[in-house]
This record gives sequence, C-alpha cells and structure tokens, in this order.
Amino acid sequence: MRWIRQPVLVRTLFASVTLTTLVGCLETEATVIEKTVYHAPAANPADEFADDVYDANAAPAFVPDRVDSREVKGWSVNLSAAVTKLDQDLLKPDSDEELLNLYANYRDAIQSVQTPVVSVLPSINLIDGKAKQFDDGLFAALEQHWFQEHAAEFPGDLTFLKELAAAVPADSRAAAYFAVGLELAGIKIPATNQASMALFKSRYTSDLVQSKPIGFYTWNEKLQQCYRVGRYFQMEFELDDNDWMQPVIRAIQTKSELQATYRQILARWARLSNSPSRLTVLDLAENSTGKDLVRVRRQRNLTTSTVSLFPPGSNRESELTRRLFPSGFSAKQDIMRELVKAIRSGTVDLHPTENSGWYDYQVHALETLLVPKRGEESKSLLLTGTYKRRRMEAFEALMTKRKETNVLRSESRATIEAARLTPAPLETFSPRLRLEPAPTYYLRMARSYRFLNKALHEFVPASQLTTLHGLNEQGTRKQPLLEELRDIERFFYGCYALSAEDIGLGLNVTEDEQALLGESRNIAENWLTNYIDDPDIAVDTRVIVPVAEDLKRGIISVWATPGIRFSRLKTNYVPEAPPRVRTSDGEEWTALKPEQLREATYLLPVDEFVSVQVPSSRILNRKEFQGLCNEAKTKDEIVQRLQR
Repeated sequence: MRWIRQPVLVRTLFASVTLTTLVGCLETEATVIEKTVYHAPAANPADEFADDVYDANAAPAFVPDRVDSREVKGWSVNLSAAVTKLDQDLLKPDSDEELLNLYANYRDAIQSVQTPVVSVLPSINLIDGKAKQFDDGLFAALEQHWFQEHAAEFPGDLTFLKELAAAVPADSRAAAYFAVGLELAGIKIPATNQASMALFKSRYTSDLVQSKPIGFYTWNEKLQQCYRVGRYFQMEFELDDNDWMQPVIRAIQTKSELQATYRQILARWARLSNSPSRLTVLDLAENSTGKDLVRVRRQRNLTTSTVSLFPPGSNRESELTRRLFPSGFSAKQDIMRELVKAIRSGTVDLHPTENSGWYDYQVHALETLLVPKRGEESKSLLLTGTYKRRRMEAFEALMTKRKETNVLRSESRATIEAARLTPAPLETFSPRLRLEPAPTYYLRMARSYRFLNKALHEFVPASQLTTLHGLNEQGTRKQPLLEELRDIERFFYGCYALSAEDIGLGLNVTEDEQALLGESRNIAENWLTNYIDDPDIAVDTRVIVPVAEDLKRGIISVWATPGIRFSRLKTNYVPEAPPRVRTSDGEEWTALKPEQLREATYLLPVDEFVSVQVPSSRILNRKEFQGLCNEAKTKDEIVQRLQR
C-alpha cells in the first residue's frame, strides 16, 4: 500500500506599492509555489478494514509466570496482559521510492536496503517463501516419483495407465483415448480407431490452458511429460458422453489389482491436494444408476455432473467462482476480491473437512490473515485498518503461490547481559519482534506439514521415503525429503513459539507438540539469525497462475506475484494494556507508564500481487512471466504487457 502523490500549484500574490505625486500605481508579482499533497488510494469496498478499538473487557489476562526469555538491562518482561498495536505506514512514491522497487527475490530486496539504521523483519511472505521452495521441491519429487514406473508395491501412474489400456479392445474408442495420452510420454500402444484418436488429440491440443506446462513442471523434461499426461487424463466428459468408457469401467470392475491401484492413486492425490472435484471412473464402476451417482455427488458436494479418469482436487476458490459466475465474468469482476469478501463474511469456510487434503490445511493457515479475530492472538494485538489491508495483500500473494504449487492437482535467540543487582531504571521500551506476528498462521502451517508427513507414509514405502529428495530447477535439493519435511514442520512450530512470545501469548498446543517446541525454537532462532544465507530466499519468487476461463470472451483470469517490495510496519503497545516488568530477582510486576512506551518501525519484504484478465492465448509459464517482469519493471507496466 502506498500514498498517491499529487502535485498542487498554489499561486500566491505578493504586492508592492509605489506612490508618486503625479501617478499612483500598483505593481504585483506572482510567485508559484509547488506543494505535494498525499492521499491514500481509493479503497475497494471489499478491502474496507476498520481500526481495532481497545476493549478493556476483552483484554488478555495477566499471567505472572509467562516471562519473556529476553531480559532488558536487568529487567524481566511480562507481556501476557499487553496489547501490541500494529500499523502499516503507507509509503510515499518520492521519498520511499527505493522501497517500492520490485525485486526478483527476497535476498536482493533485503540487501538493497540493508543499513545499520534499517531493521528488516522477516515477514509472513518471506517465511512462506522459504516454505514455497520446499513445497515445490516435494511436489515435484512426488510427481516425478509417482509418474515413473517402480518395482515397489505401489505402481507408478504410467504402469497403471499401460495396464488399464491393455485391458480394453485395441479397436475401441477407449484404446484411442489411452493411446493419445500415453503418446505424450513417448509410449505407443495398439490402437486402431484413428478417427477417435484424432478427436481426442484435437480436444487436448486446442486447449492451451490445459496443455502448456507451467510452475515447477518446466524444470525438466520428465516433469513436463508428467504435466501433459496428467492434464490429458484429467479430461472432462459429460455423463451422457461416456459410452466409450464402458470397456474401462468393465476393466475396473473385473480386475481387482487394477481397481486397487486406481483407488490408491485417487486416494494419494486426495490426501495431497483435495478430494476429486468431479466423478471418477471408479464412481461409475460402483454405481450403476443415475440415482446412485446423484447420491455420490451430494455426499462429496460436487457441483458438476462430469467425469474424469483422474479429476483434479476440489478447492474453495473454484467452487466460489462457479457459484458467482455461472455464465462467465466481466472485465470488472475480480475473483480474488470475491474470495476475500466471502472468507471475511463467512460465506466460504476454510476449515478442513474429512475429505480435505494438504491443500485445504495450508489454505486454512491463511485464514487469520483476512480475519484476525479468528486467531488465538487476537486479544493481544490491536490492528489498524491499513495494517489489516497489508495482511490481506499477504493473503493474496500466498494464496497465489499455494495455487501455483498445486496447479496440476487442484481445480534468534538474543544475547542477554548478566542481570545487575540494582538495574538502572528502564527509561523506554518498544516491541521486540523477531518475525511478523502471526502465531496462528505459523501453528496451522506446522500442523499442515504433520498432516502431510502422515499422508506420505500411507502411500510411499518407508525405504523410498528415506532416499527420496525434493527437486529444484537445478536438480535435487540437498536433504532427503523426509528429513527436510521434519525440519520444515519443526521450523514452523518454532516460528509459532517465538511469535507467541513476542506478543506475550500463551502456547496452545497438544502434549506431543509441546515436546517438540524446545528443538523447534532452536531451529527457528538459528534460521532467523542467518536467514539471509538461506538459498531458498534467493530463488526468483515471481509466479503466475490461471484461475478461471471465460470461454465466450476468450479471457482468462490470472493471479500473479510480479516481485518483492517493502511495507513499513509501525508497532507500539496500547497505553491501557502495557507490558509489565520487574527486576530479575524481584517478585512484584510493575506496569510500564505511557511515557516509557516507544514505537518500533520495521521494514517487511512483501510480495506485490496482481489480478488481471488476459487473452486465452496469453498463457505464460514462470520463465516467460519472469522475463516479462524483467523488461517491464513497474507493476502497472507489467499489467499492461500482460493484457496485450
């Protein structure tokens, strides 16, 4: 969020008077003074956020034993009853120009402002940016692992598809369907129905949105194959156009090994992404009548009656889009704004259900960025409207990155001086944040990785999990995937513990989670001390992902993050709910006085976000979008180039 600069010319008249005995004359001289007036940009009604108002009745209770681990000049600090105010200082395009520049990654952005007088605070975006690299690497490794043939007890996708293709007659339309899809992986199978092959191939290649690899799927040829094959076998058919599926249905019904493998493939993606967004061929095999299929649709809350062999996972944003724009969307309609509005109003509930996969758990972690009152830290924080808008912008960027990862499978510890026996009076005190305060987000993210760990053990043999590595664009990540998954889970538990301590919040965890917090704090503290050296924050973070397509207008709505800029965070304590202090060996806690409270200012590296409609032929992958951003530089110019 930034101020809009508007130059205003103020014309001032200075008068000088000259008198003579013959003629009196008045001379005037006009001097032009230029003033710059700043005003906040007009807010979208969906973005209206009111400042929180302090309510003594809702203030957190004082807990004497909840002592901050960091002493201050011999004083112990207790923040349990303190309320921390967070505000966003809007940036001015002239004096803050360098903070508004767009950078390809977090490291470059931070190094551009790194001076002794500037405090850069790891933002929600930056921390999530680290998680994004792990997520992409894990997803890519699983895609490639499950796509290829394996001798373990769990067959790869290609093995299953070849075996299923072999179970249908070579002259059938079903064989033609498999032949076109498997040919995308360089595999040829017997199929003689050339006319049907041409129709299936034409339908797939004519849809650029479906057939062009994007996201991490451009990293290597195997992932590109995986994307193309995966998209092909997501092809959607109406129930009255499924006669060609009958040989496939019979094969699933009669061959128990094929049926068991099919169930496993559907189940593993349901755990990683979400439950299928459409009916599956298995549904058709198990339910012979239309009435039975209607019951299945109601049980799974499916909004369409179409069927796919491998349907993509359902998600709340797609369900909302179909509900709001059944006939297409206009140039003025913004799907992200509608999603934000629906989550804030409660129309869209992000809580995971029994059918939810990892995707739902990660999106649920973002909820309190939009609705802070739903976070356990809400009583300890007082947010201004401008800072709430900053949190909304973080939601938009993080949601975009979640969706881009799932694009195929889803529709410090401080150094403390020794305490003195008689410490000097504490003249001033300001908030000491180690990372942007969002405890609930960090906790939910940690739990999402616990869920993922459990899900992986259901579908990948332990022997393979211990040797499998996540991927990146250059090849493979250093740590084994299972070890890295354990570390990222602990990292987020550590962020939760530190963020809670920063604002005096008690820890709300289970007994087994409590046992992890000591190690987890150390992991997070060590990272916060040296995060500038983490290679994950030096990765180009600019991504673009299609969200919805209006076939009539030939327009696609896309979300994108065109670069990293800065936001300025101002924070202080509410005078009515200040921190309390005591000497290290003292017994009585004393509330700090208003004159002792000081504001702290931090710079947050954040993602810029754009939601824009582009021609259907203008589908860019990561590299193409990043190249466009390198040429365009500013957000407005990037949007203009996308719309061409």
